Amino acid sequence: MFDQLVAKLPVGICVVDEQYRLQYLNAFFLDRMRPDQRHNYLQQPLISIFPEQAKFLTRRIKSVFVLQHPSFSYWEQRAHIFPFKSSRPITGEETQMYQNMEIVPISGPSSEQKLACIILQDVTAQASYLMAQQELASALKQEHTAQRKLIKKLDSAQSQLIQAEKMASTGQLAAGIAHEINNPIGFVTANLATLKDYSEQLLNLCDALADKLQVTSPSLAQFSAQTMDTYHYELLKEDISPLVDESCEGLNRVRDIVENLKQFALEESTGWQLFNLHETTQQLVKLVGAQYKAPVYKVSCNPPNLQIFCEPASIKQALTNILINAAQSIKCKGFVKIDIRATAQRVSIKVIDSGVGISAENIKKIFDPFFTTKPEGMGQGLGLSVAYTAIEKHKGKIIANSNPGRGTVVEILVPVVHPEQRHECAEPLGGS
Repeated sequence: MFDQLVAKLPVGICVVDEQYRLQYLNAFFLDRMRPDQRHNYLQQPLISIFPEQAKFLTRRIKSVFVLQHPSFSYWEQRAHIFPFKSSRPITGEETQMYQNMEIVPISGPSSEQKLACIILQDVTAQASYLMAQQELASALKQEHTAQRKLIKKLDSAQSQLIQAEKMASTGQLAAGIAHEINNPIGFVTANLATLKDYSEQLLNLCDALADKLQVTSPSLAQFSAQTMDTYHYELLKEDISPLVDESCEGLNRVRDIVENLKQFALEESTGWQLFNLHETTQQLVKLVGAQYKAPVYKVSCNPPNLQIFCEPASIKQALTNILINAAQSIKCKGFVKIDIRATAQRVSIKVIDSGVGISAENIKKIFDPFFTTKPEGMGQGLGLSVAYTAIEKHKGKIIANSNPGRGTVVEILVPVVHPEQRHECAEPLGGS
């Protein structure tokens, strides 16, 4: 009777041994497996039946056997552990099952046999309800934010239109903060490197002592082996080096982002000056790419390391707004290319994206203040207007062409100005 009860439970029950071989599956599990997986499953490795989750399951089950404590995984952490479907009670619609999983240590028929019981709960209904509530709350929050932004729209417009003049001082502040962040990153990185060396030496010491005891004193060697097993020495030895490496990799990524921010934000002086357009564009791509990861970014410059005489704050503001617009237009996969070319008379900067594109009706309005095709609350329609004003200050112009569904090309054209001409009024450009 007990077996029949377990078989009918509305939760999945799966029992594996220390080699991850299946010892038992209840009907919940069997009914959701493919037909070819249901026959002769006993003594088959669980990870061979579900290879896509092998690494995750192996780590969780191993920790239960080693520590003899339960292990939990909730749908918020990993939504779909097993590739099972869940049917809606009313509509009958099938959707991928959201799952809570608990693994508990149990004993087998023999007191020395260790087993692990995986308990799988279908929480699709609860997860769907919670996500719907979160979406509703997010929508209400966006609507509230949009209303507040609408009230402050005129103030925001003024703030955006003078942003280019403020970028120099703001950049110095950002560079100072980046410098302060780099200090703790530096000593934490150094400490981690030292910690890795110490841990390797400590592990080598333990191995050397164990080898020596094996030769000189079998009794002490047996005690050493039992002690190491008690404190899970093999698990520590396996885990400690990857953990330190992952921490170092994370710190290196933070340091790279901070360094790019520092280099992009900091100006040696304000006003017109020589400005490395190629280098700054590469830094900007790294910063935007850290936030918008969908596109693949590429920068080309001819000649390489091109320097121009300009007001860097305005050029940076224009490039930032145009590049962010390009990145936001790509929802899943695509590319953003920045192609910089210079002649004796002018510099061309093309930002090419493979995003959703802009309709012929809207392409004529994109540089108008407050014009935007983004949902209410997602943008004020000032980014390209500010970019247009910044480039106009350099007697240049911006040209936009787009093919809906295939992408957009925005080209910045500015005349070449030499330092001795900084107080002269450059002639506006002619045709493209």
